[in-house]
Amino acid sequence: MTYFESAHGSVAWDESLKSVKVEWNGFSYGEGFQEILLRSADLLMLKQGSKVLMDIRKGSVIKEEDKAWMADVFVKHIYQSGLRLLAMVEPGSVLAKMSVNRTIDGLGSLPYRQTSFTDVKEAERWLASTEPALAVS
Repeated sequence: MTYFESAHGSVAWDESLKSVKVEWNGFSYGEGFQEILLRSADLLMLKQGSKVLMDIRKGSVIKEEDKAWMADVFVKHIYQSGLRLLAMVEPGSVLAKMSVNRTIDGLGSLPYRQTSFTDVKEAERWLASTEPALAVS
């Protein structure tokens, strides 16, 4: 079920995984970037879910302002929305992958468990086989 769609990407509910699925369409920043992430938190809360599959294979470099927003606002917000497991499918671009890794490193200790994958099927298997209650250490 598609919940939200824009030029930047889409947010949907995957019933088989009981997970929010976010797919990025490419470079996004500012309000467009934040809107996708906020809508994913909204859907997670609406479905009383705890899992997100973040597919950023088509993603790009993350701007400094968006990195700061994620650290200052989004991590706490999505955790409060129910997130306990985040499976991230890494971008194909080397520059984008470096930017994402720097962003994640800059977030510090996360209140939820996040694992990166190079393959969507691997990420889906991990989400399907991992218990959210056991995810946060």
